[in-house]
Amino acid sequence: MSPREQARRIVDYEARRDKDGHLKVYTLPSGDGGGEREVAGIDDRYHPEVLARIEELLARGRCEEAEDVAATHIEQYTNPVALLSVVPAIQFALRDAAFNRGPTGAVRILQDALGLPVDGIAGAKTRDALREAEKNPVEFLERLRAARERYERRTRDESSPFWKGLSNRWDRQHADSVSMLA
Repeated sequence: MSPREQARRIVDYEARRDKDGHLKVYTLPSGDGGGEREVAGIDDRYHPEVLARIEELLARGRCEEAEDVAATHIEQYTNPVALLSVVPAIQFALRDAAFNRGPTGAVRILQDALGLPVDGIAGAKTRDALREAEKNPVEFLERLRAARERYERRTRDESSPFWKGLSNRWDRQHADSVSMLA
């Protein structure tokens, strides 16, 4: 799966759609942390300029272009972390983590999965350990899935109204990554 296809998959994970299948603006629930509104996970807190562009395109009926803008943004925003790996299935897992928890959060998740000290900086030790982990991608993807959950548990747990959705997301992404190895 190419980086663009990975980004489009994340758009599909995140998107709320109207009855015609087009992206739509979603008002975020209290406590979400992403601001007040979003489209395909692109919110007004962390990505306000891109959200404004997508909203403008949707308002003008340019729905396919809005999808392209969303996918392009997700791809570019997550490339620095995703491209640490040469294995597309691992790239996708890192890309999804980076989109949800930012590039530094994704590196922290990666370092935890690698059993390294967690500092959020993808230095030589992180890259070397990842090269070794890539030799057994199925096992490493399991470790990444577990590390995503540990990362989230720093601030929430099953009592959070968002937990089930997050857990389902990690499971879906993990299954999609494993299927890429077949």
